[in-house]
Amino acid sequence: MKTKSLFFACFFLLVTMSLQLMSCSSKSEKEKSNSDIKEATVTTLNMPTSESNAAVEADQKSTADKAASKGSVNEEKKSEQNSPQPVKENIPQKIVKTADLSFKVEKYDAARFNILGIIKSHQGYVSSENQTGDEYRTTNVMVVRVGSEHFDALIDDLMKQAIFVDYKKIHSDDVTEEFVDVSARLKSKQDALVQYQLILKKANTINDILDVQQYIRTLQEEIESMEGRLKYLNNKVELSTVNVTFYQQSQMLPVQNSGFGWKIKEALAWGWHGFLQFIIGFMYLWPLWFIMLISLFLIMYFVKRGRRKRMLRNQPKQ
Repeated sequence: MKTKSLFFACFFLLVTMSLQLMSCSSKSEKEKSNSDIKEATVTTLNMPTSESNAAVEADQKSTADKAASKGSVNEEKKSEQNSPQPVKENIPQKIVKTADLSFKVEKYDAARFNILGIIKSHQGYVSSENQTGDEYRTTNVMVVRVGSEHFDALIDDLMKQAIFVDYKKIHSDDVTEEFVDVSARLKSKQDALVQYQLILKKANTINDILDVQQYIRTLQEEIESMEGRLKYLNNKVELSTVNVTFYQQSQMLPVQNSGFGWKIKEALAWGWHGFLQFIIGFMYLWPLWFIMLISLFLIMYFVKRGRRKRMLRNQPKQ
């Protein structure tokens, strides 16, 4: 019993001692923290007001700078997100289309009437027309101008009039690069002209005025030339060119023979033809032959008269 009581007494003392040690350590930590707080407050109180205000202002400035930098970064991100992306300029293509057609038709007059109707239906017009013919063939050459949107349809309808196609050629020429280049140079020339016109208003001496006017005149000539080139390209692009040749072949074809008999026949024919032409030419000159005949008659008359006079003089007198 005594040993048990001693054991419990020792255990109780150990527990109480450990609790006291723990309470003492917590009190010491609290005292240290309180002493640190007191020292910080004392230092802040003992510091001069200017230094304390400067420190506070520095802290505020640093925080403001950080906030501003964050805001600027955010604004830059927003502006990058909201700013419109650079749009690539879509330059329309400038294509000059040209076609060359040659075909045979069954009846010339009917084909010509139908072709003119087809051209009119596609809102085109005939720029030029040349008709030729002989005993073997009748041919018509047309130059047609039509809008580029009707180019393919016009060619298809024209080819329906053919009974035999000699050739069909279609050519497309891309002039986009030239068009853009001329437009850019025209813009720069126009800007330079505006600058020279402003300089002309500020010029004081006659020499300066004459020099500036010479530059302006040169620029105006170049601008007019470029504008004319652009109009020409636009006209070629908007109105395509179709060169149409159609013909009717006669049933009678020329005989192609190179034999000896054929050459003799041709020689006799051409000889007779030449003789007839000579007779016709001779008849055309009848006034000349008439005058020559009268002149010859008069000459012979005077010659005979002279001979008679000489004979009468030479006869002996009785």
